[in-house]
Amino acid sequence: MGLMHHSTPEGVTNVKLLAAIVLFSLPCARVQAPDDAGPIGTLAGNRWVDATLDLKIASSSGGTVRSWFILAPPRAVCTISVDGTPRYRGRFGNLFMSRASVMSSATGNDGFTSRYFSVTNTGLENGATAGHNAYFDIPFSDSVNVRIAGDTAWAAFYNIFYEIGRRPRGRYNEFYARTGDSLLADSNVDDTLLVLKSAGRGAYWSMYFWMLSDSVTGNNRAYEERDFYCVPDGRPVHLSTGTEDYCGYYYNWESAARLGSRTSDFHGSPTFGRRKDNRYLDAFYRIHELDRIPFGNDFILYWESWRGWQGYPQSRFCHIGYAIIYYLEHTQ
Repeated sequence: MGLMHHSTPEGVTNVKLLAAIVLFSLPCARVQAPDDAGPIGTLAGNRWVDATLDLKIASSSGGTVRSWFILAPPRAVCTISVDGTPRYRGRFGNLFMSRASVMSSATGNDGFTSRYFSVTNTGLENGATAGHNAYFDIPFSDSVNVRIAGDTAWAAFYNIFYEIGRRPRGRYNEFYARTGDSLLADSNVDDTLLVLKSAGRGAYWSMYFWMLSDSVTGNNRAYEERDFYCVPDGRPVHLSTGTEDYCGYYYNWESAARLGSRTSDFHGSPTFGRRKDNRYLDAFYRIHELDRIPFGNDFILYWESWRGWQGYPQSRFCHIGYAIIYYLEHTQ
């Protein structure tokens, strides 16, 4: 039996053709790719301030702060509020990764450059400011307020870029940061840096960490044998075989020891070595952009105790500072 052929009425054919012409003549809506940037806004200026600088980024449609350049004193107190709720309060230099590199009698390092952070020590007239470039996102629905409070007059320069238009970002929907400065650390006990309980879905993004030995004799930096651990949702994750290994420091010892610093895109040691007062100052950073550490509800980050200090009693204690950036899916 051969194939059966059906004829189509001429009127139906004309209707279909007309529909096709109308369809292809309509303007096509552009589909935005997930990583396409929205309209860009900026907040820029430079001026002398008596002590405190207040900045506000705002858009009725929300947005995301994408990049920062701020000339400010690393020792100033910085408060960042998002949509009216505080998200960071502490040393400006810790969040922007400069606190250790510009300490008095530091190791001679004059700033550093990496993929997400860079610091240039400028001095200017009051010798208290440094230039900070940073690329960490702060999504907002209404506004971001930044207050930088110094203890003297200083020269302020700022240029902040932000994308206009809020969009869903999953685990990275809300920015948070925690810090500690000049805290006494004891090698005989675990030092807990961050505890999140029933926080919901989120991700640990970065840590900047510095250590200053208390002693000036013998091996007074043996405390660096302490390991870092994180515990997402009750599951321990071993982050480093020693403190400095978390940033790849040990594996670059030969080159780093001659240069006084070693930095790369996602980890590095912008400052390390012996100061003029014979105390060791070591600073490093680790950014988990490529090896993200997500959690579903709970997260703990701690510096493990090290009983080996008993062979180096002068290394039991040191002072530390740190800043941890993490994100949550929902505002708590």
